[in-house]
Amino acid sequence: MKYLLITILSLLTLQLGHNVLAQKLEIPERGFISTSQGETWEEGLLCGNGTIGANIFSQPEKETIIFTHERLFLPKGEPYMPPEATGKRLFEIRRLIEKGLYRQATELAADLSGQSGFMYHDPFVPAFDMKIETEKEGQIEDYARSVDFQTGEATVHWSDDQGVFERKMFVSRADSVAVLLMTAPRRGDLNCRITLEPRKPSSQLGANKLESSYQNYSNHISDVEQQAKDKSLIFRNKFPNAYPGSIHSLEGVARVMVKNGTAKPNGQSMVIEGADQVMVLLDINLIYKEEHSEIEQTQKRLAELAQDYDQLLKPHAQIHGELFNRMRLDLCGNQHDETTETLLASSTNEQLNMTLVEKLFDAARYNIISSTGELPPTLQGIWAGTYTPNWASDFTHNGNVPSAIASYMMGNMPELMKSYTSYIESIVPYMEINAEHMFGARGIVLPSRSTTTGFNNAMNPRFAGGFWVAGAPWAAHFFYDYYLYTGDKEFLKEHALPFMEKTALFFEDYLYEGPDGNYVFNPTQSPENTPANTNSQGSYNATMAVTSTKELLSNLIEASEELNVNGEKIPQWQNMLDKMPPYMINEKGAIKEWLTPELKNNDNHRHASHLYPLYDDMPEEIAKSQKLQDAFNRSIEIKYDRHWTGNRSGFMSFGLVQLGQAATSLGESEMAYKCLKQLVNHYWLSNLASMHNYKSLLNMDISGGMPAVIIKMLAYSEPGTISLLPALPAEWNSGTIEGILCRGQVEIESLEWDGNDVEVKLVSDKKQQVTLELPSEITNISLESNAGEIAGSRGKKARIIELPKDEEVILNISMK
Repeated sequence: MKYLLITILSLLTLQLGHNVLAQKLEIPERGFISTSQGETWEEGLLCGNGTIGANIFSQPEKETIIFTHERLFLPKGEPYMPPEATGKRLFEIRRLIEKGLYRQATELAADLSGQSGFMYHDPFVPAFDMKIETEKEGQIEDYARSVDFQTGEATVHWSDDQGVFERKMFVSRADSVAVLLMTAPRRGDLNCRITLEPRKPSSQLGANKLESSYQNYSNHISDVEQQAKDKSLIFRNKFPNAYPGSIHSLEGVARVMVKNGTAKPNGQSMVIEGADQVMVLLDINLIYKEEHSEIEQTQKRLAELAQDYDQLLKPHAQIHGELFNRMRLDLCGNQHDETTETLLASSTNEQLNMTLVEKLFDAARYNIISSTGELPPTLQGIWAGTYTPNWASDFTHNGNVPSAIASYMMGNMPELMKSYTSYIESIVPYMEINAEHMFGARGIVLPSRSTTTGFNNAMNPRFAGGFWVAGAPWAAHFFYDYYLYTGDKEFLKEHALPFMEKTALFFEDYLYEGPDGNYVFNPTQSPENTPANTNSQGSYNATMAVTSTKELLSNLIEASEELNVNGEKIPQWQNMLDKMPPYMINEKGAIKEWLTPELKNNDNHRHASHLYPLYDDMPEEIAKSQKLQDAFNRSIEIKYDRHWTGNRSGFMSFGLVQLGQAATSLGESEMAYKCLKQLVNHYWLSNLASMHNYKSLLNMDISGGMPAVIIKMLAYSEPGTISLLPALPAEWNSGTIEGILCRGQVEIESLEWDGNDVEVKLVSDKKQQVTLELPSEITNISLESNAGEIAGSRGKKARIIELPKDEEVILNISMK
C-alpha cells in the first residue's frame, strides 16, 4: 500500500507539472525580492567578494552574467608623466592669476603640460560574459529574483510547464571563486548551453535600446581564445596597448560539474543535457608577463575545491555575514515582504517608505562590502558593462571616492579602510612627481583621478584639474581618522604620520605670503567649478584647499604630540596655521567658495566643495561661531534649492551626500532629511544598485555616502565625546540602530529611541571617560548595567560616563 501511494503521487506530480511543484521564491530576512528582469548591465543582480564581481541579468532563457576583476584596468598605452616645464614656469601661472588673467593662466598650464587635452587613466572594464541558453517548456511564470545581503547570494527563480528552476550565485571570500548553481524541478530536466565570450553590447539605461551602440571589442582586446575542453570553459584575450607593468592578458577558467546527465564540449560551448543540477566554479587571472599563462594551475585549484554548493557557501557566508551583520537599522518599517518595485513606487518626498529606507541602508552597505577588496570601489564599484565607461570608471578623488568610503569607519568596517590607504600609498611615487614637476615642490599632490598610475593629467584649456591641491590633505583625513576610530598607534606611526608629513611638505614649498601676511593658495581649483565672474576654473584661495590644509596641519600637530615626535616642526606648522586665509561670507550670507573678494560663488555647479570642513567633522573654529554656522547652513540651502527643490533630481547624486553630511554636522535635521529623501527616491533601481543620475548610470558613491548621512543623523563622535540623535528627523519618532563605531574606540552596540526616551548600549576598547550629549535637556539618566558609572554632568544636555574596558554599559535616558 505504501509503494502504491508513492507511485500515485509520482504520477500526479508528472501530470500536474509546475502546478504541483511551483513555489514562491523565499524572501531573504535581510535582502530584497524583485519581479523585473535586467535588460541592461546596470539592472543586473550584483554580487562580489571585492576582487571578482558578477552582474547577473536574471533572464531565464538567455542569461548573461558579466564577470569583472578589481584590477582590470584596460591598458591604453604607456602613462604620460607631467613635464617639469609646468613647475619651472609656475611663477608665470601665478603672475597671470594675480592679475586676474585666469583663463590665460589655465591655458598656459595646459600648453606646458604637453597634452593634447584632458587625459583619463586606464579605464575599469569588464572581463567577459558568461552566456547561458536554457530550454523551456511553456510560458514562464512565478518569476522572481533576490539578493540575500547576509550571505552575498543572488537567486533567479521561475517556473514553466516542467516546474521550478533556480540559479543561485555568490562570489566566495573564502575560496576566491565565483560559484553558480543551476537546479531543475525533476531529475534530468536541466538542458542548457554555457559559453564564455567577450563583452559586446554597451546598452545603458537612458539609451534607445533599439539603437544602443554595439562596440567592436577588437578595438580594446585582441587574440581572443574561447575553448570548451573536458570539464572546463576557458577564455583568454590579450591587450594590444599593454605596456611594461600593465596587464598583458586576461584568463578566465570555469569548471563545469553536473549531477547526472552529461556535459560535453561543443565548439566554444559546454552543452548540458539531462542533468539534475549544474555547478560552475569560475576564477579570473590577470597576466602581467607576455606569453605567460596560469590556466593549468587554475584548473587544478578549481578541481581541488569542494563540489558541493552548500559546503562552499558556508565559509563565505560566515566571513561576509560577520562583516555585514555588524550593523542594523530599524525604523519600524512593516513591508518587508513587498518587492522592490512596490517599495520604490510607494515612496515619495512627502512620505518616505521606512521599509525602503531600511532596505537601502542594507543594500548600500552590501554594495560597498561586495566591491571592496585590495582596492576601494571605483566609480562603478567592482562591476562594469562597457569598454568605454563614463569617466573611465576610475578613482575620482575630488568627491566620488570619499563618498564611497564615507561609511567605512562609522559603519563599523574599519578593515575596509585599509584598501583605501594601501592604494593611496601605492601611488605616492607618482604623487611626488606631480608635486615636483607641476609645482616645483617637495611632498605629494594627489590627482583628481587615478587608476593604474597617480600622474596628474587632468588639464586642458578649460579644465584646471591639475590645479586641485586639496586631494592629499583629504586623503590624509582618512588616514588619521582610521587612527581616531581604532586607536591603532602602529598604523599612526607607520602609515598615517608619514603620509601626513609628505602632504605637509608640499604646502611648506607651495604656499607664499600675500600683502596682508596671510598665505596665498595659487593656483587652485575648487573641484570642477568656475567662479561666477570668470571664464576659467583656474583660481586661487579655493576654500576647500585652505580648509583641508588647516585640518591637515592641526591633525599633524596632534599626531606628532601623541607620538612625541617632530618637536622642531610643530612650531613651523603652527605658524602656518596662523597665516591661513580666514573664512569669508558673501552678500547672500553664504560661505565663499574662494576666500578672496575677487572671485564670486557659482551656485549653479553640482559640487559643494566649500562645505569640506563639515563633511565628517565639526571643527572647533566653526563650533564656536554661530555666524559661521549660519553661513554654512545658508550655503547648503542655496545649493539644495538650486538643484533639488521640489521634484528636481539634480545631476550627480553624491552632491546630495555632501549637503547631507554638512547638514548633519550642523545638527540641521530638516535639511539633512530633505537630502535623504532625494537620495532614497531618485537614485536606486529595483536591483537596489545605486545610480549617479536620476535612475541611471550605475555608481557606488551614494552606496557609501547615504549610510554615512543616516548614521550621522543618529550619532556623531569625536574622541571623548558622543552625540546621540544630533540630527534626528522629526518623522522618525522611534527606531533602533545597532553597531555604530565611534571615534575614541567606542562602539554603540545599540541605540534605541522612542519619543523622548533613549536606551544606549556602549562598549569601549579601553577604560575611559566620555561625554554623552543629547539633543534636549536630560531629565533622567540611569544605569541598567552593572558596568560603568555616571561621573558627572556638563550642562543640561550632557553627562560624563565612565566606561570600563570591554564591558557593556547600558544607559536609559529621558529628555524634555
